[in-house]
Amino acid sequence: MDGSNFLKSHIATVAYIEGFRDGIDGMRAVCFALRNRYDAGWWNGSWHEILNHYRDIYPRAYSRDERIEIPDPRIYSFQQILQEVDGIFDGTRKDDVTVPKETVLAKPANPVLWWARLNEIDSEEFLEQISRRPDIHPRVAVVGSMTFFA
Repeated sequence: MDGSNFLKSHIATVAYIEGFRDGIDGMRAVCFALRNRYDAGWWNGSWHEILNHYRDIYPRAYSRDERIEIPDPRIYSFQQILQEVDGIFDGTRKDDVTVPKETVLAKPANPVLWWARLNEIDSEEFLEQISRRPDIHPRVAVVGSMTFFA
């Protein structure tokens, strides 16, 4: 295994932790949000740092610390995300989950960067700075129970 495969396995793990409740599209959407953070230069464009800090970026939607669970690779939807993570990582897999279908081939005007389950937000900072500021962070997509913001 090389370094990029190691990072891709962690992208898939974060997708599982954050998006599994919303199926394969929830996991894909989380992957695309992480890739958009990379493309935007968050943490100096370091996948390692984006993954290290995906939970403690400012502001956070949730204050609780959930146990990090290693996904069972036998779960079918997790197998699907493992099949797609290469293309998401290298940018060849286009976002057809959080981007309107007619603009999939174009670079989205408002790429997703943040996500939350609106009924579970317990961070006043996230509410005030992200979810209640559509002028700065428009709601771009809803995937299952998750809302994605630019």
